[in-house]
Amino acid sequence: CGFGSDVKDLTDDFIKDFLGPTMSRSVDLSPRSTPTPRQGLSREAQDALKAKEDYTKVELKQGHTQKAVREVTGGSQQLHDTLLIMIKGKNSLQTRLVAPSFSSLSQQDVFILLSPKALYQFHGRHASVIKRSKATEITKSIVLAKELKCQASDAIVLDEDRGSYVMNKFFNLLSRKSQSETVKEDKRCDEDYEKEMNSSNLTYVYNVAIKSFEKSEELSGKKLSFNRLDNKQVYCFDYGPEVYVWIGKNVDHHDRKHTMIAGRTIFEGSVRPNWAIYQRIASGLETSLFREKFKDWPDVNATNVLTVKNSCAPKENEMSELERACYYLDKVVFVDMEPCEGAEMRKLLPEEPAGLVLEMTDVGRGKGLATDLSQDIFGHDVETRGVEMWRITDTAYEEYPALGLFYSGESFIVRWEYRVMQGGKKQDHETGRDRMAYFFWQGSDCSIKEKGKSAFMTVKVDKERAPQVPLTQFGEIPAFLQIFDGGMCVFGGKISDERLSEKRLFLYMGELESEGYLTECATVSCVYLRSRTSFVLQESSDKLFVWHGCKSRAHTVKGAYRAAQQLSQKLDIKPAIIEVQEGSEPPEFWSLFEGGRVSYNSYLEDTRMFSKPIRIFKLYDENRVFKYQELEYKCRAPSTVAPFPFFQSELYGAEQPALFIVDALYTVYVWVGWWTEVSPDGEQITHTGSAKTDFTERYKLTLKTAVSYVKEDPAKENIPMLVVRAGNEPLEFKVLFPWWKDNWPGVPEGQDGIKPLAEELKQFLQQEYTLQELQQRPPPPGCDPLRLELYLSTTEFQEVFKMSKSQFQSLQPWKQKKERIRFGLF
Repeated sequence: CGFGSDVKDLTDDFIKDFLGPTMSRSVDLSPRSTPTPRQGLSREAQDALKAKEDYTKVELKQGHTQKAVREVTGGSQQLHDTLLIMIKGKNSLQTRLVAPSFSSLSQQDVFILLSPKALYQFHGRHASVIKRSKATEITKSIVLAKELKCQASDAIVLDEDRGSYVMNKFFNLLSRKSQSETVKEDKRCDEDYEKEMNSSNLTYVYNVAIKSFEKSEELSGKKLSFNRLDNKQVYCFDYGPEVYVWIGKNVDHHDRKHTMIAGRTIFEGSVRPNWAIYQRIASGLETSLFREKFKDWPDVNATNVLTVKNSCAPKENEMSELERACYYLDKVVFVDMEPCEGAEMRKLLPEEPAGLVLEMTDVGRGKGLATDLSQDIFGHDVETRGVEMWRITDTAYEEYPALGLFYSGESFIVRWEYRVMQGGKKQDHETGRDRMAYFFWQGSDCSIKEKGKSAFMTVKVDKERAPQVPLTQFGEIPAFLQIFDGGMCVFGGKISDERLSEKRLFLYMGELESEGYLTECATVSCVYLRSRTSFVLQESSDKLFVWHGCKSRAHTVKGAYRAAQQLSQKLDIKPAIIEVQEGSEPPEFWSLFEGGRVSYNSYLEDTRMFSKPIRIFKLYDENRVFKYQELEYKCRAPSTVAPFPFFQSELYGAEQPALFIVDALYTVYVWVGWWTEVSPDGEQITHTGSAKTDFTERYKLTLKTAVSYVKEDPAKENIPMLVVRAGNEPLEFKVLFPWWKDNWPGVPEGQDGIKPLAEELKQFLQQEYTLQELQQRPPPPGCDPLRLELYLSTTEFQEVFKMSKSQFQSLQPWKQKKERIRFGLF
């Protein structure tokens, strides 16, 4: 790509300019010659090389080395740590250095602030899409090539309409005087500004004979074409606060050392602000700020350092899923929020969940070691002393003898009597005291009234004024589950419901045998079967099948069989318990299912090892800071893998529209919720344009966060990254959960189905739309609904509004709104 020759030219320049022509002739960097050791050296030099001296004791005197360098290179360059660039114009955008102060900002333009460690891109509220796009192009070049002393890894994009703490930090860097000071409105016409800037451009050509620059009238007063640069010449470009000395590749090395001195004369010959810059530019290594001074500079990817990185890049259809996502991600514009760090999300939660704290004692999982928090004493032992249950009725509560048997349409109170044994073991005499705790458990099918009644009744039952712990179905904690020693079972419906058949299908849950429990499925259907766990199928009082999926782990197999034994005891039946392995089921087993054996998502032919549980992250913003929260499985245990730690309700029950990242080991999903149209009270909900704009921004950040998350794990480099929407999830996604309800209340029909994440990113790249496309509701993805007119092409904008975009922006806000309404863009 030619970059190697540029580096060699720069190396030669430095050696010959700094060391001088005499020493430069003795240095040969060509790989074609291989000099022998000490070849061509004088005898004195060879003797010096043989000498052995202790240089640690040598004290060097301060000389004038740096001064000599400045004399040779022309007084060095002048480049400040903090630079503010303004992008203004219409037909021929001007990228100019301005004073790094708050007063330089304007509502109509885009600004780039550079410092050694940070890079900001600020959009004025009335800045055009063209200006924003140009700024994005420049900042990406700065980040990738580390131009202008900026070492930032990414640009922070700020929009004036969306204030945040990051915005305040940006304003403080520009020395804003007070919080009340606002960004000014620039009433200058973009076209007039372009003419003024172009006419002020001065170009000088270096005259070797007089060792000085001479002004070129032909090249001054205009925005030059890239083709006017001659690699045999040295030019000095004077743009007011910016002065550049551009040196062609073919300029004689002996002439180069004088060009910077001559250029310094021009730089110091006019009055310039203290933030002005003076820079040497080598051909082929131009900065983006310099390139933008030319009207037709070739694509940066074909002329600078980026070519080295991208020249051998694979074609789009040859990229992996991750590579394609990163390719599109580099072109998507973000506002002032930043995505979450994938490395942070990779950190695992503690192996043990937080324990239950009762009376200043952490009883942990309700069995085994406990911690006395009041005295910071570890090693106490928790022992269950007794259990009682009450069922909540319509008007009161009643004792319930069937310990461990629950119903999804009922509420129950459980009284747990326990003792914390001192010293971690029993003594000859019992130690500690009896303690009580009350759990009030609410089934998933209970009404709000019934749930409130259970809390009220618990207060009445609690005579000891003991701690009260509320629990909901599927939200049980280990300390509660261990009370029943693996014998808990939840039936569907209410106790009074009449069952047309005795057939029941139960899903086994739990990570430890003492915490395992059964939950009844809605119907006896194959669609509930999961290869990663075990099920109990009750045919009658005479027979129980325990079905083990092909990927069911050893602790699940053992716990499911034990739970079946406990169930038969609690139901006071003595059935034959038959264990069945997936793939080896007898015909009698399939005959018990409704519709017989039908297709389900089986892993029988799947060779993958599910050695880790799935992980789910909720993505949201809080005070304009984008955050994530990992969903926590409260019953996780060390050295075990939970097959189904989460439920569908944790996605669908979140405030909508919600955004989640689901790591399913071999696929990473981005799950997108829906816009709620009707409130729980039955009222219609109207969503504002700004709300949808904010959601679109969160959605883009979620996609970028998912890419960052995958990049942090090399093993996931080639795995699929998919976007799924509520109501249209594929079967592979649904089986990540113990069961799935297809027709969830409130979810609208017709949402997009599954899409590759890279394709979702691609839709945000389009910057221009037709009037008909912008009049659609909702508007195209990524468009700001409050400023849809900005996405029209320059030609169509003129045809529609009978004025230019800059003229439209100069109108009063109420007039702009009137025009938008007139053409259906509001």
